[in-house]
Amino acid sequence: MFSDFLAAKHLQTHPLSVLSDSRLGIDASYYLTQLTETPPSREPLLAATGGLPLALTQRIESDLRALEKLRVKPVFVFPGLLPNRRPHKNQQVHSEQNEAMRDRRDAWSKYEGGQEDAATKLFESRGSLHQWDLWKMVLRIFRHRNVEFIVAPYVAWAQLIYLQRHPKSYIHAIYGPTDALLYPGVDKLITSIDLASASPSFVHVSKRSVLNELGLSEDQFLDVGILLGSEHSPSFPITLHDQALKATVDMVKYYKSGYAAIAASVDSPQVKQMQYNEQYARARSMIKYSLVLSSEGTVIPLPLASSNSTPHNHQNHHPHHPTAADIPTDLHDIFTHRLPDEIYFYLSRGLMGPQALVWLTSGQIIEHPPLDNGETTEYRRFVKEVITDGQTGPRATSLALISSVAHNFWTKRSVVGHFWFESQQSQKPILHNSQATVQLAERVAGWRVPYAVVEEELRRQNSSTIDFALCLGATASEKLANRTKVKSGQAPLTLDKKDEVVANVIWRFLELRGFLLNTHAHSHLARAMYVAIKTARLVDKFQDSLYLFLELVRAGVMHGHLWSGRAFSGGPSFGTDDEKSCMLLVMRVLSIVPLTFKAQPWSAPLSRELLVFNSFVRSLTRALRTLLEVTSLNMLVRHDARQSREDLLDINLSLPFQSEVNTGFGVLAKVYLDALTHINGRQRVRDANAEGVREFKAMALDICEETFSGVKNPKQEVERGFRFWDVALTAMRQLHSEGAVLRELIDQFEAAEAWLAPMRP
Repeated sequence: MFSDFLAAKHLQTHPLSVLSDSRLGIDASYYLTQLTETPPSREPLLAATGGLPLALTQRIESDLRALEKLRVKPVFVFPGLLPNRRPHKNQQVHSEQNEAMRDRRDAWSKYEGGQEDAATKLFESRGSLHQWDLWKMVLRIFRHRNVEFIVAPYVAWAQLIYLQRHPKSYIHAIYGPTDALLYPGVDKLITSIDLASASPSFVHVSKRSVLNELGLSEDQFLDVGILLGSEHSPSFPITLHDQALKATVDMVKYYKSGYAAIAASVDSPQVKQMQYNEQYARARSMIKYSLVLSSEGTVIPLPLASSNSTPHNHQNHHPHHPTAADIPTDLHDIFTHRLPDEIYFYLSRGLMGPQALVWLTSGQIIEHPPLDNGETTEYRRFVKEVITDGQTGPRATSLALISSVAHNFWTKRSVVGHFWFESQQSQKPILHNSQATVQLAERVAGWRVPYAVVEEELRRQNSSTIDFALCLGATASEKLANRTKVKSGQAPLTLDKKDEVVANVIWRFLELRGFLLNTHAHSHLARAMYVAIKTARLVDKFQDSLYLFLELVRAGVMHGHLWSGRAFSGGPSFGTDDEKSCMLLVMRVLSIVPLTFKAQPWSAPLSRELLVFNSFVRSLTRALRTLLEVTSLNMLVRHDARQSREDLLDINLSLPFQSEVNTGFGVLAKVYLDALTHINGRQRVRDANAEGVREFKAMALDICEETFSGVKNPKQEVERGFRFWDVALTAMRQLHSEGAVLRELIDQFEAAEAWLAPMRP
């Protein structure tokens, strides 16, 4: 509403060269939303393939080059923790989710009925992409190009205002959402930038001209903004209609303030039911006293941070600064209870994403439906019991790792899982403070392997990277594992170098997940992974995929059976039920591996069957990534590693699970196997040496080349995918040799191997 009014009258366009030789503060979330939700950079089939946008990296790099060319230095600010939500927001999210699920269901019906264009239209607005999912990708670009960034403790626009008002003028202009204009004293705001055109330009608005036209004071303008409704407050029900802007402005001018206007309608049933006066007061305090990270490293309300840092004669000084006495005492109710300042600092420098901190501070883990709508009982059990509720599961462990190094208040904090498929009443607290979880979290202290051992292992294993293979190799025998233990009576050393920190985070993670034992020796899972990874080619990069595969095997969801007895579209097309089961297993195993893509949106066939499986992989990947990040946070806050350091983002970007896989590799395998079967007279190939089979395979690979224009070297990728099958099968056979896997499951894998072998290129 507000933005429409601004667009109509008060926006001015200038060439971007006007900003040359200045520092531009960019609200990272606002910028990424523009890219992912508007053409041409929006990728329409993301809701049908899973994974991350394929062309986004190229677009961001192109934008950064355009800014560099004009000597505009960008400073990106990401939002951090979510301020406490109120019921209106939860209801809104719930209804939006239901609409998205309906649209995705309809999209698949249309796709399955051959109406691809209609399906794409429905899919394109329902990707449910969470900004946090993109952070690793974006921060990797920033690291590569030396782009400055900071993660705010809470809302990004408040941090941008602080940076602009600082005596050192860290930034000279702000590009972000119109919410920033509501803060007293902010006049100019850039609302959009066109970096893709031959002559880049930007659009900005001046609040002063808006105030003059509407005849409002700064304070009244703030009230109008809140009453019209925003991300943090619902619209005032009395003026909720087509002419809301005019009605709200007239009402605030008549009553002199928003507070008086609400008081005049206090007996209205709608106002009463919503407890609107309380929601208004909260939103007002959230804007006026927003929390920021100061240059001294403390989290304080913006007006105090600004008045502390801005001399009275400074151009950015604003005369209406509240004092400490004006700050409400219940800011913890509006934002969250306070975490230690060092945790906000590590968040600000990119050591970790905010997810686990949001779970702890909000007291809830809200589980949204996945892209396939999560209709299977297996997925619901997996996300609830394996990922969230299990006492040694990744989420409970992450919460224990944070709460054990924060104030005692956090160890007693109740955190509840809210799942889209359950009623609110049936939720039970996650047992992150149970004895089993707390003891598990404490065991990480046993890993402080010095750099000399890490360096020696890199040499011994002829490796240049700190990864799962190196950490498993360094503990593969009792003699090797003993070198990694803290010697009794010896003072544990403080880890210093980045490689040391990364290796110890991975070792701690492997013990937290039961791959390594308390003695630092291998469990059956670690032995299976180590034996299998030694058979893989280094360039194939299978480590993360193999780790995920073994976690899925342990959770009982890596098999060739149908989910909830239901066959989804895009599954096996040919053969008996047993043959279809073999193909389904192969497709699922391969779909854990990331394809090598060109920088362009997906344009190949879709598989609903693989999207259902991708939900398991994606949920697991995110939970494990969070656990790794929180393990590094725990290490620093425990003082197990040197705390004052410049390599916090480097540590994060060196850990496993940097990306998220889509369904692509499974679809590629299906297209190859379907094409080969079709060419072979609609019969599966049983003898690789039979007449014509070699030519048929070449033809099937040509079909893959034509179908997957967005994949680099599809023919080689088919072969790489089947090499991952070999590695996974090796791991399964190792588990079987130790009696660590059900007979029925190893039989499925052996049957699939016999079925697949003659069909491989």
